[in-house]
Amino acid sequence: MKYCLTTAALLAAFCGTTQAETIELIDGDVINGNILDTSENAVTIDHPSLGQLTIQRAQIKAIHDHADALDAARAAEADQEAAEALAAERAADEGMFGTGLFKGWNRQISLGINGAEGNSQNINIRGNFHTDYEDDTDRWNFDMLYRVSRSNGATTENRFQAELTKDWLLPDEDYFYWANGKFEWDDFEVWDNRISGFVGMGYQFTDNAKWNVRGRAGIGGNQTNGGGTNEFTVEALLGVEVDYTISESQSIAFTNYLYPSLEDAADFRNITTLAWQIEIDKDKGMSLQFGVANEHDSAAPAGFKKNDFTYYAALVWDF
Repeated sequence: MKYCLTTAALLAAFCGTTQAETIELIDGDVINGNILDTSENAVTIDHPSLGQLTIQRAQIKAIHDHADALDAARAAEADQEAAEALAAERAADEGMFGTGLFKGWNRQISLGINGAEGNSQNINIRGNFHTDYEDDTDRWNFDMLYRVSRSNGATTENRFQAELTKDWLLPDEDYFYWANGKFEWDDFEVWDNRISGFVGMGYQFTDNAKWNVRGRAGIGGNQTNGGGTNEFTVEALLGVEVDYTISESQSIAFTNYLYPSLEDAADFRNITTLAWQIEIDKDKGMSLQFGVANEHDSAAPAGFKKNDFTYYAALVWDF
């Protein structure tokens, strides 16, 4: 029925000026023609073959002009083609480097390196691996990030983190359930490592060709280990994720996660990221990415800064 509706809408759009509207019935059928009269209970339309028809409002799902019908048909066909292309791509995928790992998932590696040699010597390296998967019922996101910096022979930053998020999607619903787990290791924190986990509910505010905006709310906590700070902190989570497609070759991604402590109202963490990605070679899956990130910890101990701000430029490879 979907294909019949799409075909009918396309044909109707090119049938000439005598067919100005399309009436979509609740059973999926469509009737094309000139609307002659409308009332609270019925609509009268002049059909080119059947003549004047009076249709009860209770039978009508929607009324479109042909421009709307054409746009809807094109959008439906584009969605179908994209779904078929994605299915074919996933079926042919052999996984990461042919190993079968993350088969059918989107995979991305980014690497950024900068340094200086002269009066001072420094080098900064940032490597990131990201993979995600989504179907009608599940959405997965997995990230690994490693940053290391050396200045005049001394290491000034050495940090690794891995994070997994699973969303349970509900058909025809904008809300969803989710769970998140994260591991962090940092040579320059008061703790040696931190493990956190959260569960909650999310809401998809919008998802179209330009904007993808969703929110999250949940509860969980983090466990710090080492450095004399072995403790568990109960936290809430409030987050927003925004993806904006500027053009076919450019996009912006923004996230902000607030972690208020449920043990001390004055304590909270806040993590913000912003990334701008520019495609440079579509066939090879190569892009440039420029980004900033900041992690604020209101309870940072004496001698440690409350803000950990970083910025970067990286080469991205989708494979």
